[in-house]
Amino acid sequence: MTSFSANRQTSAGRLRRLTVLGAAVALLATAACGSEAGTTPAKDAKSSSGSASKSAPVVKPALTDAQYLTNGSEFVDAAKATWDATAKVVPIELKEMSFTPSSVTLEAGKPYVLKLVNKGKVKHEFSAGQFFRASANRKVSSESGAVKVPFFTEIEVLPGKTAEVFVIPVIPGTFKMLCELPGHLEAGMSGKITVTGKAPTIPAPVLGDVASGAWLQTAGKMLDAAKPTWDAKAKTVQIAAGEAGAKMFFKPKNLTLKVGTPYKIELMNVGKVEHEYTADEFFASIAFRKAEDKTGEYKGLLLKEAEVLPGQQIDLYLIPNKVGTFKILCAIPGHNEAGMNGTITVTK
Repeated sequence: MTSFSANRQTSAGRLRRLTVLGAAVALLATAACGSEAGTTPAKDAKSSSGSASKSAPVVKPALTDAQYLTNGSEFVDAAKATWDATAKVVPIELKEMSFTPSSVTLEAGKPYVLKLVNKGKVKHEFSAGQFFRASANRKVSSESGAVKVPFFTEIEVLPGKTAEVFVIPVIPGTFKMLCELPGHLEAGMSGKITVTGKAPTIPAPVLGDVASGAWLQTAGKMLDAAKPTWDAKAKTVQIAAGEAGAKMFFKPKNLTLKVGTPYKIELMNVGKVEHEYTADEFFASIAFRKAEDKTGEYKGLLLKEAEVLPGQQIDLYLIPNKVGTFKILCAIPGHNEAGMNGTITVTK
């Protein structure tokens, strides 16, 4: 299990400034073959592409642990209209203590749905931080709804459950996938994702510095400090979404939180259609620990949206960091106009 630090794969001491696009493209063209230290894939007969696992070359990606793809939304938006028809579903089984397949091959610029199926008897984690930072992340979907972040740091799946990751690999290279729950990696639960081909040119990938992202940069320290007393001090509040005739609502319409206090916010859909929770300015000001539902846990540096299906619930674990009043709304067409909006006020 990781600590509450916002991105364990990003070391503050190594963060670098914004990468110039031309330099990134040059690196893509000249990336040399080499091994990625620390990767010890579990053995299986075939990779997901049907070729022997050892046949895929190990290519170092043209981004560092300090960088991420800043314009992933452009790739997602370009692919949305044809996603259902063109996206390839890639099943990945999680069990004691392995990924099957342990070697996955994808093609840069193509949309995929990584279907994470926990076939084991205990919770397992899919951690592929560098791969997610080199990709356009659309969402992770479950039986409760969907969670959207700029990029995922880890996804935990409960026994017998399935989470689907909608993603477009953009930067070619070979990436680690791990389960870092205590003892799992040591028992051999690791593998690799190889992204082949060339990075798309329309849109062109833009790499940025993680230290310049829109998320709260001190979130990791805040979450680590709150960890020992979280269960004792965290407060639980609810926001219900639903319909009343032609009207739609959040209840309460105006929620008040206290700065520096850990919260579990239960997003409950009491209606008959899907509803969404979007609060851009508020989400950018919080220390975001995770989103959780009955399928598992979804972690990233910044929450963008949470979509909740009828009768379902998704919980947000967070610490408000900024005093002020922030808008919250449902951005599904027609819902905001029908009254599904409100405020979140953070006080001292």
